[in-house]
Amino acid sequence: MQCYREFLNSWNLEILNQDNDPSYCSARRLEVINITLGSSGLIESFKSWEVSSEPSPSDHRHILFTLEGSLPVRLIKNPSSFREGLKGLLERGPEMNIKDEAGLVLAILHVQQALISAYEKNCPLTPVMREKHSLKCTYELKCLGSEVGRLFNKYQADKTPQS
Repeated sequence: MQCYREFLNSWNLEILNQDNDPSYCSARRLEVINITLGSSGLIESFKSWEVSSEPSPSDHRHILFTLEGSLPVRLIKNPSSFREGLKGLLERGPEMNIKDEAGLVLAILHVQQALISAYEKNCPLTPVMREKHSLKCTYELKCLGSEVGRLFNKYQADKTPQS
């Protein structure tokens, strides 16, 4: 028992489970064997933890938790207007003579600043929205997985060829 505490402390981890509902359910037994670990800094954002009562395709039930201030799962930068923005910034630049060293340095700095400005202005972080088709597919697969789990548990209980 002391060994796992030392391990968690050495990695600055905490056990985030908040109740004792069984997370492993088979035909023979119910046990609390799944744990959720998180860094100590995560404790303040951690709001809820529960074992789902929804069917699972395995003997392990789903664990649901909520973090305060969570960001969308996936953010992307869409560079669709980057090229036009960059072109406009480069066209409005100062006149430069790149034949001498000072003019070349000025041109390089201008291009560098234009690239950064165009990127920041035209490529904001946006959340990825799932297509309705992928949600439907995920739901159908979840239903099939639940059925497989139910049939497997039935087989484990009686171990007959009909199962």
